[in-house]
Order: sequence, then C-alpha cells, then structure tokens
Amino acid sequence: MHKRRWNALKLELVIEPRAPLLIKSGLASPNPSLPDMQFVRTMTPLGETVFIPGSSLKGTFRSFTEKVLRTLDASGKPGPADDKGYKWACATFEAKGDERRDPFRWNCPQFLDAIKPKDRDLTPQEIYKNCCGACKIYGNTRLKGRLSFTDAFPEGTVKTEARYGVAISRLTNAVAVGPFDIEVLVQGRFRTALVLENFEVWQVGLLALTLQAINAGLVKLGFGKNRGFGEVSMTVKQAVVEMAKKPGLPRNAIWGVGAFVEDGERGDYGLRADDRLEELPEGTETDLAVFIRRTYSQEAWNEIAEKAIASIAQTLEAA
Repeated sequence: MHKRRWNALKLELVIEPRAPLLIKSGLASPNPSLPDMQFVRTMTPLGETVFIPGSSLKGTFRSFTEKVLRTLDASGKPGPADDKGYKWACATFEAKGDERRDPFRWNCPQFLDAIKPKDRDLTPQEIYKNCCGACKIYGNTRLKGRLSFTDAFPEGTVKTEARYGVAISRLTNAVAVGPFDIEVLVQGRFRTALVLENFEVWQVGLLALTLQAINAGLVKLGFGKNRGFGEVSMTVKQAVVEMAKKPGLPRNAIWGVGAFVEDGERGDYGLRADDRLEELPEGTETDLAVFIRRTYSQEAWNEIAEKAIASIAQTLEAA
C-alpha cells in the first residue's frame, strides 16, 4: 500500500486571528526594536515576515486528535497490550516498569518492539496494522505519517502590537520577572495547505472534526491560550481529491484506501472493504490519465466534512 498512491486529499486553508496570536520564536533577534517575546519570522523573496510554521499546526492537530482518540480508549476500547485489538491513541511517552502492564500506557514504537518476532523484523503491513489510530495519521519513529503541513505565509499586510506583562512569584507574591513585552499578531490572513495521502475515510473525519473544533474556539494556537490568545479561524477555500482510476468509482463518492486494495492486502493492513464516502457533491473532475482529480468548493467541502465525521461512528461500530 505504501509503495503506491491510491488517493490524496489537499485542503487549501486561510487562517485569520480572532484574538491576539503569538507563535514564539526560539531565538533572540539582533533587532533591539523587537519585543522580548517575538513572533517567529523567516526570510522570503519579499523580505523578512512573520509566519506560522507547519510544525506548530501539526502539533495542534495531533494534540486534539489524540485527545479525541484517547476518549475512545477510556470508554472501553481494547488496547494493544491485551492482544484484543489496537489502541486508538498511544501514550506520548514510553512507560517504564510496572506501568507496562497498563494497556493505556503503551506507545506504538514500544508496543511494536514488544510484539516483534525473535527471528525477523516486522513487515510494513504489520507495523501499520498494529499502530494506534493517531500514529496511522501522524506517524511515529517506525511509521511515516499520512498527513503533511506547509508553513502558513501572510497574504497581504499583517499587523502586530506589543502587550506587556510580569511574572509573579507564588512564594512572595511579588514580581519575579519583568516587566516584559510580548509581540502578538492582531490582524492578517495566512495561506497554507495540508495533504493527507493514502487515507482511510475515518481519518478524513478526524481532520474535519479538528477543523470544526478550531473554528468553534475550542482549540487554540500558540502561546498564552489561557490568557485569551490563540483563537483563530481556519477556512477551507478549496478541497482537491485525487484517486486512482478504478472501474466502478462513481462521480459522487470518495474512496478510502481500503476500497482500492485487494482482499489479501486489505487484511494485511487491517483495512475495510466499505471504506467509502457516498452521496457527495460531484465537484469539478479532471482526467489525469492515471488519476481522477476532483475539486470541491468551500460549500461542497462542508457537506463532505459532515459525512466524513459521521464515518467515525461507523468505524467504531466495526472495530
């Protein structure tokens, strides 16, 4: 499966701040006019500019996805340590000692090492099948992620301003550090894109659910989330889906990778034959010889997102 390209989803996003936003730079700037805590910057053909790193976006998306999937684990779904199925989200850090007996403390690389046969290495099929739901999307040290992000660069002018603060000592109730100034973004539009390749439809559903949570203000970006910073809107301006040409692929459907592969490969990777979203808007179709490209508007994507989110429940029932 990983050596072929069955499908891909590209979402073109516009990010706009609804509240002050700060993605902190990890380096001190030689420019004395910049605040103590400054927005991350980079050089472009048009000069130096603030931007939102793709790594910051990926961290926010993965963190929320893991919270959702761990909620499923807490509701009684089996974990890999009890050999009854895979966990929906592994632990972030490696468990040690007696914690290894707790099925909710495993992480995927650790579990893969634990089930590794003594006489051979795990195959790519075994690695994918035994990874948790989060690692199947975002990857780990043994598996490449399916979802990639690009940096978000400003479109037009942006506006930043300085905020001021101090750090209070909990012991003396006096000023421990400060005053210091913080640079926050208050106005601007940023364009970015994300690509999900060789996806299952429930993975599209989790991606859509994360975007909904961000737009509802339930998930924030960057520094100072508990200070009122970080609320943004992420608008999908266009969605592009490419799928391999296959007989029986209807105009109003999107197939996950499980619907493309043969029965033997489907079983090896733990995929589902009914990995499909149906009764969707048709979109604009382009023939690319090997692939079919379908382009969807913002309104059409909203319909697709609702059906993709509903597919998560269907996956749970089949698990």
